[in-house]
Amino acid sequence: MKKNIALGIAGLAAVPAGVYFAFTFSDNEMGADKSNKDASSLEIAAPIKYIATNEERVTAERDVGEISDELTLITRMVEMSLQKVNIGGENDTPPEIVADSVRRIQMTKGNIFYLEQQVDSIEISRNTKNSAYSYESILDRWLEGNFDNITDETEFLLSLVSKPYGIYDGEKVTEKSRIKEQEYIQRYFEQNN
Repeated sequence: MKKNIALGIAGLAAVPAGVYFAFTFSDNEMGADKSNKDASSLEIAAPIKYIATNEERVTAERDVGEISDELTLITRMVEMSLQKVNIGGENDTPPEIVADSVRRIQMTKGNIFYLEQQVDSIEISRNTKNSAYSYESILDRWLEGNFDNITDETEFLLSLVSKPYGIYDGEKVTEKSRIKEQEYIQRYFEQNN
């Protein structure tokens, strides 16, 4: 009988301890689950913005060159877009507007980032009305890898250097196929991406 009483007392003591541990465990588990949900909502709310490495910045400064005015910025953006678009058919001949100063600039994240950084250092007078196609918004989309509107963006950029100003009525701008873009990259930049 003493044995039964001892077991009963031990059982009564074990129940509150078990309840305590059960609630403590479930609270910690729920807390961890809540913090995971909070962390995942932070990821959605605050996307990580691309920042070029020092090596990419040096390479971009060499490849793109100095951006001292708005016309140079527009020209470099058009030259970069030539990797993704054709102007005037299936060839990769640029329009007359930039024919004298055509350069081939590869559309890399480092080069796009460099152009984006230069926008703040120049005076903007041509592109002041259209926020959907501001230099920053175009470069932001390109930096994210969004080229869904590349033909419209290129035509818009060309309109800023066209006569009459603000209207592009030059050669048709069409998007290159992936194969044509790869051929362009190999031809002008000697890389197999």
